[in-house]
Amino acid sequence: MATKTIAQLKTGRDFVDVLDSALNLTDGGTVAGAVALSAGIPTMGNAYTLIADAGNDTTITNLVSGYEYYFGTVTGVPGATDGNNAMTFRLPTPTAIGERIKITNTCAAAHAKLIGFSVEVPASETIYYIALDNGVFIEAATTVAGVDGTANSMVKLNASHGQIGDTYEAVSTSLTSWVLTINGRNGLIATGDIAVDPGNVGGYID
Repeated sequence: MATKTIAQLKTGRDFVDVLDSALNLTDGGTVAGAVALSAGIPTMGNAYTLIADAGNDTTITNLVSGYEYYFGTVTGVPGATDGNNAMTFRLPTPTAIGERIKITNTCAAAHAKLIGFSVEVPASETIYYIALDNGVFIEAATTVAGVDGTANSMVKLNASHGQIGDTYEAVSTSLTSWVLTINGRNGLIATGDIAVDPGNVGGYID
């Protein structure tokens, strides 16, 4: 696209084209074995609110920095029936320190399947998790860089240990690391319910 000055921009489409070119934005899409949920960018400091729910136990849900997600029910409505699929949330590669992502569980009953957290580049990126329930510290640990399915590159929360109101908040502390705070609010999480795990070579929790 030819370079244009602000004065030469005559239509909204021209302005969008300039933004697309300058920022290399896309309308989302999918990658092998994964679901991409983003379309557009947060504006005016407000992140889009998106419904995240897996199609099956091997689906990988790609997260986007700055977004807040609600997941876990068939309809997406908080307090509705459990979607009954394992959830694997993939954290993106940070582009800066201080990027944030928040996920809120909406299941009326305890989510009956595994909840997992992975990274985009397991060979070089890690997650340090801190688990609490009703404000009480449960445990903390860190994943290791390596190959999915072999190294403990993921975080796994056992089945039936997440319910409506529980939150999972990630903050990037470097370009290769995330701190993940798991806030249980239903008295379901105890020592041994969460741990680092190799998951499946396909990149999903199992």
